[in-house]
Amino acid sequence: MAPLQRRALYSLVIGVIFAVALIVVFVTRGGITTFHEDHGFRAIVYSLWIVGLAGNLLLMNFTLRKPVEFDERDRLIVERAQRIQLWAVIFSLVAWNIGLTEVYYEQGQIPVTFAFIIFMSILIVINLAQSAGILVSYWRGINND
Repeated sequence: MAPLQRRALYSLVIGVIFAVALIVVFVTRGGITTFHEDHGFRAIVYSLWIVGLAGNLLLMNFTLRKPVEFDERDRLIVERAQRIQLWAVIFSLVAWNIGLTEVYYEQGQIPVTFAFIIFMSILIVINLAQSAGILVSYWRGINND
């Protein structure tokens, strides 16, 4: 397994663990209403979010900055992974748009708190999609050679 591929796998596992932890904490503590009203709850959510993103960032940057372990094939794979990231972000935004519009259609407005929740989720999706994109690109590259 190539170093970039190994780091992408670790990054994906870390990202999924923190995303699931964030969702579990969010749902068990009361969801959007509690997030809007409870400063302590927001601090917990922010902490999980920052730790998960920082872990992925450190893991991936550590790999991308080592030119000895990062060759031309790896560069092509990272470029391919960016397309997967783009589509993941687009699908996430479409899901948020449709879901929130349908849920809050009768009220005529979406609560402001969702702006931050959408922002957090998109950054998480970007990290997970990068790792998944790298893994998929390695798999496709190996099968296409």
